[in-house]
Amino acid sequence: MRIKPWVSDAVEVKKSGMEGKGVYAVRDIKKNEVIGVFGGIVLPEAELEALSAKVPADKLNIDHAMYIYPGILMLHDYENGCDPLCFVKHSCEPSCRIANSIVLVAQRDIPNGEEISWNYKDTDDVGTWTYEFKCQCGAPSCKGMVQVGPQFRDRVKVTAN
Repeated sequence: MRIKPWVSDAVEVKKSGMEGKGVYAVRDIKKNEVIGVFGGIVLPEAELEALSAKVPADKLNIDHAMYIYPGILMLHDYENGCDPLCFVKHSCEPSCRIANSIVLVAQRDIPNGEEISWNYKDTDDVGTWTYEFKCQCGAPSCKGMVQVGPQFRDRVKVTAN
């Protein structure tokens, strides 16, 4: 199943201050304003391996996939190209949040010129998928690493009464 992306005219893609490309506000954005709707190909996580055998890794670009529900992934549209929201960076103190699994919403006022971000753990840390990378957000509360997957989740200790 394909979902067509939508991106507000309040943002544009350009060279990122962190790495590669990023998405930036081109005007002031108000808290709770919708910045975009992620698009791509939706499939159960269990079907990813079979798809990976058919589609070359450089075209599939799994780095831009996200969980939209436990066990359900959205991949960028490898036939038609990545939508602009693929370039939204991670931050430990993000400007945005994900609503309804695919809607990017400002969680605070965002000034013109600021790079748009969300915390990848909010969407990706629900399934069996595992990844980690050095965080480059520079936020005062930066965790240093983005670690997603079952082995990184906080474990709840069960105690006997």
